Amino acid sequence: MQHLAQEPWVKRSECRWWPQFAFHYTDIRNAVDILKDGRLLSRTQAEQQRKIRVSSGSAEVLAGTSLSVLDCVRLYFRPKTPTQYHAEGIHSRQTLEKSKFPDAHCPVPVFFLFDLPKVLALPESLFSDRTLAAHGGYQLFKSPQELQNLPWKEIYHNQWIDWSNPEAARDIVARRNAEIIVPRELDLTSLKYIYCRSEAEKETLLFLLPTELRSRYRNHIVASNRSELYFRRRTFLERVLLGSSHVFLQFSPETQAPGPFRLRVEITAGQTFAKEMADFSMPPYKYTVPLPRALPEYRISVMLDDHLVYANSFAETPLPF
Repeated sequence: MQHLAQEPWVKRSECRWWPQFAFHYTDIRNAVDILKDGRLLSRTQAEQQRKIRVSSGSAEVLAGTSLSVLDCVRLYFRPKTPTQYHAEGIHSRQTLEKSKFPDAHCPVPVFFLFDLPKVLALPESLFSDRTLAAHGGYQLFKSPQELQNLPWKEIYHNQWIDWSNPEAARDIVARRNAEIIVPRELDLTSLKYIYCRSEAEKETLLFLLPTELRSRYRNHIVASNRSELYFRRRTFLERVLLGSSHVFLQFSPETQAPGPFRLRVEITAGQTFAKEMADFSMPPYKYTVPLPRALPEYRISVMLDDHLVYANSFAETPLPF
């Protein structure tokens, strides 16, 4: 991929770092299980082993995908694919109803960035020139020359799509979804980074991991507001401040799905205190939850509808004097 990284049109663009990585995103609850298991599973294997906590795949699209592809781990050559566009972020009921794929929903996406050359060097890995979410119409490749000859300007296309020519537009959409596949499972030896969409989501991922894994992956988990990774079009928590008397929540002001949601903030300190709002909408994007009394330590979870959007613990730091 070095030849691609040196192309002037790549070096001058926001996709200049993409040739280093193979990209896979999943909901944060699935991400925790992947790190616990030390491997990514194909959809078929994950379903058989009951490992899918949150499914972001459209039933319609999956029904049109071959069984051989479904039994492969699937990665992309880029982030911000058309698939991600429809699934990323917390939809309100109204935006889900309007979505082209209303059952394709990845509320809190986490990106796994793998070393692309290492993944491509695996004996059984293959790659495509377009989406594999269809029966036929694509080709699978293996050789370095075939990799070099892929239609990279269409795969890395990152501009507005002109639908006045529907055939050309559909071709660009398909190319943006070009994939790398590995049969059945992929271990994490080539995993380089884990990207979260915000500090709040990074805190959640770290909290949900067992202590040993938290220590192992802490330096690999990054919170990024880079627009090259996420569309950021729907609701998510940007920032959470925990205190002994209150909790401060800051939601993304960029959301195009402002609600209403069913908000539930649950505080556990011996017993559980819950604050609920049945019709929580934005703006405002900043929200303070007062605690029933001063609490020196507690655990917290925040849900929007049935989606976990934040989890962490708080312990008051004693003054050193």
